[in-house]
Amino acid sequence: MGLRIVYGKSGTGKSKFIYDEINNKINSGEKNKIYIITPEQFSFTAEQKLMENRNSIINAEVITFNRMAYRVLQEVGGCINTSLTKCGKSMLIYSILQKEKIKLNLLNKSDENIDLISRIISEFKKNQISISDLKIELEKIEDNYLKIKLKDIILIFEKFEENIQNKYIDETDLLTNLSLNIEKTELFKNSEIYIDEFVGYTKQELEIIKTLIELNKNITITFTVDNLDFNSNPDLDIFYTNKQTLNKIFKLINNDEKIELINLNNLYRFKSEELIYIENYLYNNKQKKYENKINNLNLFLAKNKYSEIENIAKNIINLVKNKNYKFNEIGIITKDINGYSSLIKAIFTKYEIPVFIDEKKDLNQNILIRYILSILEIIIKNYSYESIFNYLKNPFLELDKNDIFNLEKYCKKYGIKNNKIKKDFIYGINENNKKEIDYLNELRKKIINPIIELENKINKKQNIKNIIKEFYLFLINEKIENKINNLENNLLKEENKKIIKNNLELIKEYKLSYEIVLNIFDEIINIFENEEITLDNFYKIFIIGLKNSDLGKIPGVQDSVIVGDTERSRTHKIKALFIIGLNDGVFPSVNKDEGFLNDKDRIILKENGFEIAKGTIENLYDDNFNIYKAFTTAEEKLFLSYSQTDTEGKSLRPSNLILKIKKIFINLKQESDILKNNNEIILEKNLYENLIFNLNYFDEKNNE
Repeated sequence: MGLRIVYGKSGTGKSKFIYDEINNKINSGEKNKIYIITPEQFSFTAEQKLMENRNSIINAEVITFNRMAYRVLQEVGGCINTSLTKCGKSMLIYSILQKEKIKLNLLNKSDENIDLISRIISEFKKNQISISDLKIELEKIEDNYLKIKLKDIILIFEKFEENIQNKYIDETDLLTNLSLNIEKTELFKNSEIYIDEFVGYTKQELEIIKTLIELNKNITITFTVDNLDFNSNPDLDIFYTNKQTLNKIFKLINNDEKIELINLNNLYRFKSEELIYIENYLYNNKQKKYENKINNLNLFLAKNKYSEIENIAKNIINLVKNKNYKFNEIGIITKDINGYSSLIKAIFTKYEIPVFIDEKKDLNQNILIRYILSILEIIIKNYSYESIFNYLKNPFLELDKNDIFNLEKYCKKYGIKNNKIKKDFIYGINENNKKEIDYLNELRKKIINPIIELENKINKKQNIKNIIKEFYLFLINEKIENKINNLENNLLKEENKKIIKNNLELIKEYKLSYEIVLNIFDEIINIFENEEITLDNFYKIFIIGLKNSDLGKIPGVQDSVIVGDTERSRTHKIKALFIIGLNDGVFPSVNKDEGFLNDKDRIILKENGFEIAKGTIENLYDDNFNIYKAFTTAEEKLFLSYSQTDTEGKSLRPSNLILKIKKIFINLKQESDILKNNNEIILEKNLYENLIFNLNYFDEKNNE
C-alpha cells in the first residue's frame, strides 16, 4: 500500500508528470491496469492526453467516480434499481412539495424550491448525513429558526427516500454504494491509480479514496498548492482551501504509513516572463513591479460587451493568420457565459471563427421543444390567441407563411379565439372572398381538429400513463420524426459550408431534444406509475423535467476556440487566453445569497460534528482560487478585457484584478475603442462593412 502526493503551483507540470510516467510504464510493459480518475468535465481532455500514446489504449483508462460506481455495482449486483437522474429527481421533488405543501413551514412554494431542495438532499448525501442523523440533531439544536428549517428538510427528505426505496438509486447515492462495494470486486485491486484535476473532495469521495489506498500498491494524487503549511491565513493564502483538502487526505492514512511527497517547483507551462510574473505576484501580498517591456499581456477597455467581443474576434484572427496559432490553442474564460454566449456566436460567425461554448442550453427555448409544449399550452390556455399563433408560427408545423399571415389577420379582425376557433368561420363572407375564407376554414380544421381530438382524450384528471400514451400517439400521427428529417434537409441546402457546419449542430440538437422528451416521458411513467393527475399538473412536471435535462456535448470540431467559465473550464494546452468581463462584482463575484441554510446555520451544524458544504466566505476563497487558475492557464499570451457599460448603457467599474494588474505591470498600456475605433479590414467578407464605417468616420472628422 502506498500514497504519493504530487504538488506544486499552477503551471509546474503536475498533470504532465503523471501522463509522462504512465507513458513510460506502458512502454516498458507495465502489466497492472492503470486508471486516471478525473472530474466529469475533464474526462474528455484527459482521454485526449492519454491517446497521445497509442499503446495506452491497451492498459490505461480515464474514469470518473460515477463511471467507476456503475461498473462496480453492475459486477457485484448492487445496481439492481433504475438510476434516478437529475431530471427525475426534480420532478419527484415537485410532486412531494405539491402533496406536502400544507405541512411545510418555509419550503411550501413548490415551483421555486425544487433546485434548492435538490441541492440540500445532494449535499447531505454527499457528506453522508442521514435522516436519522438530522432527527438526532433536531433534538439538540436550540436555534428555533434552524429547527423549523430542519423539520421541513426532514419531511421532504423522508418522503423522497420513501418514493425511491427499492425502485431507484439516486445518482448521489452511487458513490456511497461504491465505497461499500468496491472491496467485493477485483476490478481495481493492485491497480495503478492516478487522481488528477480535483480541487476538493466530498466525504463520499474521501471514503472511496481511503478504500483505494488500502486495496492498491500505488495511488498518486495531484494537488495545486505551493507548500504544506496547513495553518496559513485563508485571507492571504490563495491555496488555503486546497491545503485543507490535502490535510484530509493525510488523515486517511495510518500514522505508521509513509506518504511519498513530490514537490514540483519549475513553472514549465509559461513561455513568457509576464505570465510567470502573474503567477508569482497576482495573489502575493508582497507585490513586485514588472518594469520590462510588455509583449505578451494585453489590456482592453471596451465601450460595451459587443465591441469587447468584436475586439477579441479581431485578435484571434490576427493570432491565427499572423502568428500561426491554431483555433484550439486559443481559449476564452468568463464568469458570465449567459451574458456573452449569443454575442460570441453571432460575432464569431461573422469572422468565421469556429467556437465551442461550454454552456448548459435551455431546452425550453429549442424550437422542437417549443412545438411540443405549444400543443399542450393550446389546450391548457383554452385556445387563447397567443397559444394558437405561437404554435402556428413554429417551423415544425411546416405551414406557408402567407397562410399563417392571412389566418392571423382574419382571426384578429373578428376576434376569433377560445371556442370560436373550434367552429367554422362565418364572419365577413361575401362573393368576393368566399373562396379565400373557405380555404382558411379548411386550414383551421387541419390544424385545430387533431388538437380537439387530443383534448377530448387528455383534458381531464386521469392516469398519467394514459396522458403520455395519447400525447405520444398524437406526435406520431403528426409525423414529428418526418418533420425533423424535413428540417434537416432544409438546413443542409445552404451553399455556405460554414453555415452548414452550424446547421449540423442544430440538427444534432433537435434529434437529441426529441430523445430527451421520450426519456422524460419514460421517467414520468416510472416515477408516478398509476397516479391520477390533471393535464395542467402534467404540463408543470414536464416543464420541470425539461429544465433539469441537459443537452451536454463535447466540441464538435477539434480545431475550435473553447469558451468556458472559471469553475469548469475545459481549457488545456492553451497558448493564448482571453479573460473577458473583468468588471467589479463579477471578478470575483459578489454572492450574497447564503441559501436556505445560511452561514450561521452551517456554523451551528459544523460545531455539532456535521461535515457539510461551504458557506459564503469559503465559497469566496474557492472563487479566488478559480480565478488564479484562470489567470495561470495560458502558456504564451494573456488578453484581459472589460466593458465601460452594460447592455442597458449603465456604467460599469473595473474589477480590482484590473487595478492589481496595472499596479504590477507599470508599463502596460491599456487599449480602448471608446475614443478610437479600430476598424481595420480583417476578412474579405467584412470589407464593405468596414469601408462604410471608415468613410462615415472620416466624414464626421472633416465636418468637425
